[in-house]
Amino acid sequence: MSEYYFVRENGHTPMYEASDKYEEAVCDTRFTFPKKTIPILAGYKLEHDYEIPDIILYPGFCISLNLYNSIDLKNIYGGNWISILLKDKGKHEFMMLQLSNELDVIDREKSEFEFEEEEDDGEEDSMSGMEILVIDPDKLENIPLYKRLIFQDKSWGFHTFFHKTIVEKIMSMDPTGIKFVPIDQYNDSWTG
Repeated sequence: MSEYYFVRENGHTPMYEASDKYEEAVCDTRFTFPKKTIPILAGYKLEHDYEIPDIILYPGFCISLNLYNSIDLKNIYGGNWISILLKDKGKHEFMMLQLSNELDVIDREKSEFEFEEEEDDGEEDSMSGMEILVIDPDKLENIPLYKRLIFQDKSWGFHTFFHKTIVEKIMSMDPTGIKFVPIDQYNDSWTG
């Protein structure tokens, strides 16, 4: 069993998004430091009734302020938290994780993917069409745990890896809206 997990939605909620005015503050790949809380709205409403979950995954990993304050996630290596105001069925305060922690952990010999594109302009290689995902334990061993609690792989940034200690911390609060799935149960239908 792996010590890493991916997060998946566990329920039905609208697709939330920031308006064009705030899109860069929310969706940019580098850290942003907005001076005020960023509003996000439902891009479309569901036809059936739903509850506002404790954690939403779009436009990024957002955790309710109450849950965020109850568990210690403030100092995640390579992470920055920004204040979000979800406007749907009232107003709800969230914190959204901006993540710049990219590591090279995938075993390219044992994993199965469609192709690997080598960049000529100094950019990192990129992988696509991941069918079987295997992490190289030797690569992980050389990275201190605090630097690999939450990260994305440099060449395959489709999913965020969460260490089991982070998963246990979050799940101890019994949050709604998501579930964590061990990476060894990864399914290529998840995109990427």
